[in-house]
Amino acid sequence: MAFVRATLCAISCITLLAGGAWAQSVISAHSGVIHYVEGDVTIDGAAIHPKFAEFPDVKPGQLLATGEGRAEVLLTPGVFLRLTDNSSVRMISNALPDTRLEVVTGSALIEVGELLEHNAISFDAAGRNIAFAKKGLYRLTASPARLRVYDGQAQVTAGSETLTAKKSHEIDLDTAQLVDAKFDAKDTDAFYRWSARRAEYVAAANVISARVASNSEYGSGYSSGASAWSWNPYFGMYTFLPRSGIYWSPFGSQFYSPGVISGIYIPQRGVSTNAGVPSSGGMGTVSVASPAGGGVNGGTGGLRGGAGGFSGGAAGAGRMSGGNRR
Repeated sequence: MAFVRATLCAISCITLLAGGAWAQSVISAHSGVIHYVEGDVTIDGAAIHPKFAEFPDVKPGQLLATGEGRAEVLLTPGVFLRLTDNSSVRMISNALPDTRLEVVTGSALIEVGELLEHNAISFDAAGRNIAFAKKGLYRLTASPARLRVYDGQAQVTAGSETLTAKKSHEIDLDTAQLVDAKFDAKDTDAFYRWSARRAEYVAAANVISARVASNSEYGSGYSSGASAWSWNPYFGMYTFLPRSGIYWSPFGSQFYSPGVISGIYIPQRGVSTNAGVPSSGGMGTVSVASPAGGGVNGGTGGLRGGAGGFSGGAAGAGRMSGGNRR
């Protein structure tokens, strides 16, 4: 307990001294920020080499591709694009009011946590256009061309024909006429589970970011006027801050808004910090393991975010090479 109290005190002091680090917190200018890469990932054939707190973006016309690797891209606030191995997408437009990409090869998962009023997002695949009408989780595959809706609702347009797919429904994009069919949404694979872990890591960073944003002493730069991507310097990554309430990811993770985080009881998960000190329960405390392999420049660590502070090692989930891919 003495170690935990000392760690909390030290981290709290760092927070006070580094409050300015939160000033760069919000990015909402355009879609296409490459948030995380793992393994072989390129833009127009040029390899991406991860560096701490540096996030390249996919510009209009560029092709983001994976070999033996995976990638996570931030689109409009609250929308995550994740690519599996041997996949590629082309950015057609990165403007927030009309974000549009094409799935060229492989497979992509799109997690839609927010659809802001003046934002729009759609994908092209096999000559069809896919627009997301609701929050949810969607999978697009290039060959065979197919849309699967794990949660939410999507509209597929082919010429003058439009078909709507709802939860647990899929549409074959290769057929001359669009046909809606049911599928088992519990039928997942390694890429789906990897995406679920990515959502958990980003949600872990949200706990601290939401608390900091709710405390004006830190001058986070967060505006409560709209949902946004928010920089978390301790995790070396961005996280999603909803404007209000709580966003429940289809993967099961929770993203808290600054307005509700201080009143939320977050039960202890009963795991240890990466220093080996058992976690203690209490009001407003969460203990989350950091990803295997650590953050942007490696390192591992845990998070304990509560009303009094947070503790852990070199916590981070921004980018890494390797890691658990099961």
